[in-house]
Amino acid sequence: MGNKILTILYIIFYFLLANKFSFSTEVKIIKKINNEIITNLDIQKEYNYLVALNNDLINIKKEEALKIAENSLTREKIKEIEIKRFYNLDNQKNETSLNKILETFYKKLGLANELEFESYLKSYGLNLNEVREKIQIEISWNRLIGEKFRNQIEVDVEKIKKKIEEKQLNIRDVIEYDLSEILFQAKNSEELKSKINDIKLSINQIGFNNTANKYSISDSAKFGGKIGKIKQNQLSEKIKNELINLRINEITKPINIGGNFLILLLNGKEKIEIQQDKNQVLENLIKFERTKQFDMFSQIYFNKVKLNNQINAE
Repeated sequence: MGNKILTILYIIFYFLLANKFSFSTEVKIIKKINNEIITNLDIQKEYNYLVALNNDLINIKKEEALKIAENSLTREKIKEIEIKRFYNLDNQKNETSLNKILETFYKKLGLANELEFESYLKSYGLNLNEVREKIQIEISWNRLIGEKFRNQIEVDVEKIKKKIEEKQLNIRDVIEYDLSEILFQAKNSEELKSKINDIKLSINQIGFNNTANKYSISDSAKFGGKIGKIKQNQLSEKIKNELINLRINEITKPINIGGNFLILLLNGKEKIEIQQDKNQVLENLIKFERTKQFDMFSQIYFNKVKLNNQINAE
């Protein structure tokens, strides 16, 4: 009898959740990007996708959340259009990379495996193939950026090695930070001041996670800015100095990172004792520096591509 009641409750819950994320049958064109269109149904589905990855988004006004979804989808569509100038997306699929990123997605959501993730997505009116397509666009975009800027990404390995030796970064008690981020751009000091005020006001009104969805240009935005745990010795001196005296749930002031600005939220921290291999520390620091430069070039190229696309709101 008890099992029957649980089954009925589950069916009712599933029905209500599915109904909440169902689509209107009326189709309206909201935006055109070159010859590509974005409809109200596309935006609703993107909203469902963002809410699935960041449940906090459901707590803000639907109109504002749909605008966030529209901006997210516009960004994706611009990338897709540019990618198709160079590659056939159907020939780009790399199952190993796709599965690795999918695993990252469902683990961030606290799910055990792909089957659980697939079931979870269904409750938001989504399917696994749709998410795979989105991931593929990001993989192909990163490949494009890598090919275009490979020769411009430079890391001073000897300088990093010297830093490891001088500061003994491989042997000590290390603080591990649990972080979320908002990465944004500003053309001048006036725009920077305005954006900082807008972001801080938004954090107070709708929380850090939803503000990341709204303002952040980082890929982590879809997860409400969550980037997870990072060891202190993997961070730049500039970022470490901002975090060192920060309390849990406090945010840093904007940090200038390669022409962009970064605001970090400290979700938690703990001290752990480690003795890493120097080569592993070196590899981590090189990866961090390459990623920082890669993200900068990615945003520069995206801004250029965006200007070259004709975007019309209906």
